[in-house]
Amino acid sequence: MKNRSLTFLFFLKILAIGFLPGCSSHSPSTVVLSTNRKEIAAYIETFNTDQNDYRIELRFTPDSPVSIPIEGAFPDLVLSEYLTGSDTIKKFKPLDGLFFERKIPLRDFYPGLLKLGKRENRQYLLPVSFDLPILLYDNRFPGKENELFLLDLMDIRAISKSYNKIQSGTFVQMGFSPLWYGDFLLLTTQLFGTAYTEDSTQVLKFNSKNLTQALDFLKEWSREDNGGPANELQYKEKYLTTPPYRQVTLGWAHYAYSTASTFFLLPENRRLGLNFRWIGHKGKILALENILYIGILDKASNPKGAEAFISWFFQPATQKKLLDSSPTKFTYSFGLFSGFSALQEINEKEYPRLYPHLLGHVPPAELLYFPPPVPYGWAELKKKVLLPFLLDQLQNDKPSGTLEDRLKTWMLAKPIR
Repeated sequence: MKNRSLTFLFFLKILAIGFLPGCSSHSPSTVVLSTNRKEIAAYIETFNTDQNDYRIELRFTPDSPVSIPIEGAFPDLVLSEYLTGSDTIKKFKPLDGLFFERKIPLRDFYPGLLKLGKRENRQYLLPVSFDLPILLYDNRFPGKENELFLLDLMDIRAISKSYNKIQSGTFVQMGFSPLWYGDFLLLTTQLFGTAYTEDSTQVLKFNSKNLTQALDFLKEWSREDNGGPANELQYKEKYLTTPPYRQVTLGWAHYAYSTASTFFLLPENRRLGLNFRWIGHKGKILALENILYIGILDKASNPKGAEAFISWFFQPATQKKLLDSSPTKFTYSFGLFSGFSALQEINEKEYPRLYPHLLGHVPPAELLYFPPPVPYGWAELKKKVLLPFLLDQLQNDKPSGTLEDRLKTWMLAKPIR
C-alpha cells in the first residue's frame, strides 16, 4: 500500500540521521525513541526539521506493548500502549517539572487520562491518544439513533430488535447480535463495571458480580430477542460474510460494531452513506483500553532532549500542524496515532474541521471515562483468555469453567511476564 511505502521512506530518512557526521548515536543531541507505532516517523521528521538542538533516533519494534530492556542500551523515550501498570510505570521518570515550568498546558489534558499516568501522586506518563467504540449504521435508513448523541445498551437492544424479521421460522433479517463481535461482548462487561485491571502480581482482577450481571444481560438479549446463539451464528454464517460496514450498507444488519479509528481509516468513498453513534452506559462513554502513553525512562541518557520532544509534541500548535500535514504523508490516516488527541482543545476544534462526521459529535470531557490500568500482557490475555471465555459463556449451555479457572490454566502454561 502507498501509505506503507511512504512510511518506510520516512524510516529511512530518520535512520540515516544517525550516520551523518556529528550526529552519531553517541552524540549528546541524539534522543532515542522506542515505539511500535509507525505514524511516529512523520512526527519525528517534523520535529527534526523544526529545531536544531536535538535529533530523534527511532528504535522501531513491532511488539505491543514495547519491551523495555533490563540491561544494555536503553531508549530515552518509550511510546506504547499498556504502560500504566504498576510494574511498568515505575521504570519512568516523573514529568511534573514540565507542568511546573509551564512547558506543557496541564489544563488541556483530559483529567482521567492524566490520572492513569500517575504513581504516588506524581506524573510519570503522559497520554498521547485514545480510541472510542462506535456502532455504524446506514444513514439512508436512520432510526431512533439519529435523535441520540450516544446509544446505551438498552437503546441498542431495543432498536436492533425492531429490525428483526422472521419468515417460515427463520431469521431473514437481524438488527444486531453482541455474539457477532467478541470485542462488543468484552465492552459490555466493562460497561457493567467488571473493571478488568491488574492484581498484586500484575495478572488480572475483576468484579465477579458485575461480570455475572453482564453475562446474564447478554444471554437474555440473545435468547429473548434473537432466538438464541444458534440462530445468531447461523445468520452470521449465511449473511455476514462481508466487512462490517458493508453488512450495514447491504441491509443485512442494522448495526455493525467498530471503533472510531477503524471507521475513519476507511477511504472516504466507503464512509459515504454511513453514520455512527458512540456506545455508552448510564450517560457515559468508556474509552478503549489501548490508550497510548509516552514517558522518559529512568535510565535515559538524554532526559533533557526527551523533555524537549515531549514539550514540543504537546503544544496545541504542534498537534494542529501534524494533523494538517498527515494527509500529505499518509494515504489513509486518522487524527494523531490513528486516534483522538489527549488534548481536549485539539479534539473539539481541529478534528471536526478535518473530519466532517465529527461535527457536533465530539464527546465533551464530562461524558468520557477511562478504564483502569490493565496488565502489561493485556493484548495476549484478551485474545487467549477473555474473548474465548466470553464466547463460550454465550454460545454454550454448559460453559467450560470460570474465568478464574481459565486464568490459572493460562498462567501455568505461560506467565504474562
